[in-house]
Amino acid sequence: MVAGLVLAAAIGLSIHGLGRPAPPGYQLDRPDICWLAADEDCVLVCARSGRLIRLSPELVEDERGWGRQFIHPAGFWGRPALVPGHVLIGCGDVRLRGVAATTGLEGWEAAVGGAVPGVTASGEYAYFGSEDGAVHAVTSEGTLLWSVEVGGKVATAPLVTEQTVVVGTLKGDVCALARADGEELWRVHVGGPVYASPRMGPSTILVGDDGGMLHNIAREGELLASYEFGGLVRAPVAVAGAVVVAGDSAGTLARIDPSTMEATWTATLPGPVAVEPIIIGDTIWCAAGKSLVGVRASDGEVLSRRIAEAETSDCIAAHGRIYWATADGRIRAVEIDG
Repeated sequence: MVAGLVLAAAIGLSIHGLGRPAPPGYQLDRPDICWLAADEDCVLVCARSGRLIRLSPELVEDERGWGRQFIHPAGFWGRPALVPGHVLIGCGDVRLRGVAATTGLEGWEAAVGGAVPGVTASGEYAYFGSEDGAVHAVTSEGTLLWSVEVGGKVATAPLVTEQTVVVGTLKGDVCALARADGEELWRVHVGGPVYASPRMGPSTILVGDDGGMLHNIAREGELLASYEFGGLVRAPVAVAGAVVVAGDSAGTLARIDPSTMEATWTATLPGPVAVEPIIIGDTIWCAAGKSLVGVRASDGEVLSRRIAEAETSDCIAAHGRIYWATADGRIRAVEIDG
């Protein structure tokens, strides 16, 4: 009997540890898809309805120096990016907007030919694609440096390296452009539409597509090998040193050896992996459907699970926390060591 009670208690503790409710966090005044970014002293919430909200690391409204939240009726799309002096936001009205980081007021806008789904900042420059099938480069003050057609709609933020800007298209191409002037250096056709931002692996470029494939591409543009998932691969790959992790819309998380493009292990999560996993030490934090799951990097064992009321829209790491946005307009913070 005692053994039975001990077993029951152990099971109860296990279930509690793996399925704790999510912390309450910060609630927007209505349900909204949100994307997140963090600076050294704040968390920025970019809402699809067209609001940029500044929160403290503890998720309290923080408008120090801001006259008010930045609001625009065109609506926003994708994570904001940070360049010196400005927060950059892709908008639904074919513009990239620069919002002054110190005042929350619009500083400039750059008009392009289509809606801007995501921005990548690098130093004093930013690079982004647009729905009209072009890739653009701007300075931190909004000066357009170059625009190049890539032959297909761009639905995600590019990968920016020292010399190149790498972007996927909905026609199933991955293109590398020269960072200095946008000259096309190479193009690889991978097959399915590319909604996942490319990522630099230990020595090659990794990118998923809607054909359920994760592709390994040499820096020179040769398609080396691919790994097949059962669902769509719309989240960017997570890379930390030699650890490479990817997930799909069927809820499969896999640690991939990029030298062979074979899985070291796979784990089944409680929902689709729509956001890039976060690797911190030996733990992979993965937003899967309505859950934030901690997975051990060495063997794929699920260590913890927080459960929300709505699907995940974004997830980032900053200030010793995982910040987690869900489609009901709630932003949560989970301590990394908790």
